Amino acid sequence: MFSKFRPQPRSILVALSLSAGALTLVGALPASAGDLGPFTCTDKSGGVAGAAATVYDIRIAHHDGYDRLVIGFPTSNAMPEYQLTRQATSTFLRDASGQPVSLDGSAGIRAVLRNADIAPGAPTDLKPELPSIREVAQIGNFERVVSYGVGLATPACFRVLELSGPTRLVIDVETPADAPAATATPSAAPSQAPSQAPSPSDLASTGHPSPSAQPATFPIAAGILALLAVVAGVVITALTRFARK
Repeated sequence: MFSKFRPQPRSILVALSLSAGALTLVGALPASAGDLGPFTCTDKSGGVAGAAATVYDIRIAHHDGYDRLVIGFPTSNAMPEYQLTRQATSTFLRDASGQPVSLDGSAGIRAVLRNADIAPGAPTDLKPELPSIREVAQIGNFERVVSYGVGLATPACFRVLELSGPTRLVIDVETPADAPAATATPSAAPSQAPSQAPSPSDLASTGHPSPSAQPATFPIAAGILALLAVVAGVVITALTRFARK
C-alpha cells in the first residue's frame, strides 16, 4: 500500500499555504504589556541621523499606569533624530527667540526633533489635563528643528517606543496605577462612566486606541484555530484517498 502513496501536488500546496497563513497570524499577535519596557528617570535620545520627517499628528491619552503621547510622522520611513530632556520646571524657552513660556504643571520634558518640520493643521497646544501630562505645546520650529514642551503634574519617569507603519514616536509617562474597577463609585451615572481604555498591547502595535473593546488577540486566535482545523481536514482527506489507492 505504501508503494502506491502519491501525494497530490494540489493538496500539498493547499495544506502548506494554510499552514503558512496560520504562522503569519501567530507572528502578527500584538506584544504583551511586559514587552513595552521599563520606565526610567533618565534623558533619552534616538532616531536616525539625517532622517527627514514631518509632524502630522499628536495624540495624548491615559492608560492604566501611564499617560501616552504619540507624535506621528506618516510620510517618513525612518525615525528622525530626537532628544528628550527632563527638567524640574514646566517653563520652557522658545526656539529661537528665547522667550519663556510656562505650561501647566510643575515639571516637564523637552522633546527636540532634528531635520523635521510641521504640517499645516498639526496641533500646536493641547491641554489633556491627564494625571501626569497636563499640557503639550509647540515651542520651536526653526531651521528644521522642531521642539515641544511637555508639562507634567510632577516629575515622572518615562519610556520611549519607536514604532513603524506609520512611523511614530511614543512617549509613555509613568503614573500611579489606576484603582480597580470594583472600587469605583456605584452610583455614578452611565453618561459619566469612563470609557474602557485600550490595552497596552493594542497601543504597542498601533500607537492608537483599538477601535474595538474586545481584546485584539481573541479574533486572531479564533482565526488561527479555524485555519488549523481546515489544514487538518485537508490532510486527513488526502491521506484517506491515498490509502484507498
